[in-house]
Amino acid sequence: MKQFAIILITAAVVIATAAAVTGAGVLVMYQKVYAGRIVPGVIIGSVPVGGLTRAEAGDLLQQRKQEIMENGIRLAVDDEEFEIRSDDVELAIDVESGLNRAWNMGRAGSLRQRLVDVVRKPSAVIQMRVSFSIDEQSLDSEIGIIAQLVDTPGKDVRLLVQETSVSVLTDTVRGRMLDQDKVKAQIFEALENLDAKLLRAPLIDFEPQVNIDRLGDVKERAERIMVEPLKLSYNQRTFMIPRSQIGSWIISGYEGEYLVPEIDRQTVSVYVTSVAEQINLVPQGLKLNVVDGKVVDLVPAQTGEMLQEEQTIELIVGALEQRLKGEAEVPEIALPVIVEKPAADETAASLGITERLGGATTPFTGSPPNRIHNIKNGVKFLSGILIKPGEEFSTIKALGRIDNTTGYLPELVIKGNETIPEFGGGLCQVSTTLFRAVLDAGLPVTARRSHSYRVSYYEKDGDGNYIGPGLDATIYSPNPDLKFTNDTGSTILIQGKVVGDRITFELYGTNDGRQSEIDGPYTLSTLPAGDPIYTDTDTLAKGVVKQTEKSHPGGRAIATYKVTYADGTVNEQVFKSSYRRWPAKYLVGTRE
Repeated sequence: MKQFAIILITAAVVIATAAAVTGAGVLVMYQKVYAGRIVPGVIIGSVPVGGLTRAEAGDLLQQRKQEIMENGIRLAVDDEEFEIRSDDVELAIDVESGLNRAWNMGRAGSLRQRLVDVVRKPSAVIQMRVSFSIDEQSLDSEIGIIAQLVDTPGKDVRLLVQETSVSVLTDTVRGRMLDQDKVKAQIFEALENLDAKLLRAPLIDFEPQVNIDRLGDVKERAERIMVEPLKLSYNQRTFMIPRSQIGSWIISGYEGEYLVPEIDRQTVSVYVTSVAEQINLVPQGLKLNVVDGKVVDLVPAQTGEMLQEEQTIELIVGALEQRLKGEAEVPEIALPVIVEKPAADETAASLGITERLGGATTPFTGSPPNRIHNIKNGVKFLSGILIKPGEEFSTIKALGRIDNTTGYLPELVIKGNETIPEFGGGLCQVSTTLFRAVLDAGLPVTARRSHSYRVSYYEKDGDGNYIGPGLDATIYSPNPDLKFTNDTGSTILIQGKVVGDRITFELYGTNDGRQSEIDGPYTLSTLPAGDPIYTDTDTLAKGVVKQTEKSHPGGRAIATYKVTYADGTVNEQVFKSSYRRWPAKYLVGTRE
């Protein structure tokens, strides 16, 4: 038995040795036939490189890459063509890594892996994807602009409420819209394949859904919602909501083929915010008592009263929906208000807050009322915040919930390819001013992003002098955010104020001898805004043209932030800003 086992082991060793010799022989033969060439059948993206030298394959890939970078991403919608410029979406294509993978086939890895690479059917194809990077927010904006140009919004049967009069409009229109998600997927696939061809953009057809024969009593149900005014009360104060205001909250809802009246919570929330402004006593955060530039002590925080706006919205909507359902009338709504107490008192000395570390001012001259309101509201939430040693400060986290429940009003914000009204519009003036105060104080910035397009408010210094783009900081919950770290070794206090048409932030703490400076901002390039965009709307009379957005040139800017510490250590951060071109936009009335 032992002899038999020895024979078996010896045979196995011989077979394995023979296989290894055979495999090595195959690799030797391959190296002779394809010396200096890529394994046959390899395709990088959509470019066949099998059998080519590394230099030949590299030239082909670079040519295709250059074609895409120069011509951009081309889309066709029907007979119309559109281009998304590579610079506008910060496109970068990496062909070198794919070339390295292709070249290493049959040359790298274990003997088994190398054999797998070279011993294949002649018809076998090895497909490799190309790596790329792109600014998805900018890409979404570009696709959105194309959508605005080609979309034909559909119209379904709908309610029209004017004051307290309700009518039903039945002039339906078939719509057609760009499928933006599929377009984005197409672009990603084309880039992975180094495909420079014209892409055919997919469209979504919109068909009216409401059955005109099943409108029933929808008009009477809408009228039922505003049959009487609605009364709100708090602490011997009353707020009467007139029927016409209730009517402005009624919108069209759809349940299958049925038209139903609904309450627009967004417009209700705007009204509730206006009520909150008359009720709220915002608790004041910690403030400094400064005499001759020296911190004397902290002024204690003060208690406040806050209307629970979200709960108030639910109470109002619930009362109106009861009317819609024909249930018992709610005669009066008692407004929910709670008392907010400040944090425990602390002294400036115990916290190490002794002097001003830095500060900055920016102007917001010409801002609309809601924007000014939001700026002042944001300053209230940030002023008095204490940042512990070693703590990373998040502007979004510090501001908390940004909606009607925290006193904000709707104002224009940059979102995707549009400038639309949302709660908190204008808070970027707050974050930009705080960003510059942080730079003046010499604190390390851990997160900052420029706006999608250039905004004139942020291209001036505190005295209103033009400094150009590149020192702005946009925020939008949950991202992007403005973040920085307190590396001073003692607590820092943020103190903000609004005086006239200027906002100021100052940071107080213990000065450790550091000094900061900004080289820039410098404008590296500019792009023209592009042709204006016109969109039809039935909200305006026929022939009326209304401008909704101004044009903004695009471009790039750079600024270098240098901090020199007391021990001579130097730290530099480079802030790069990319602004997309933004054409003017107009609404063109179609209503007869």
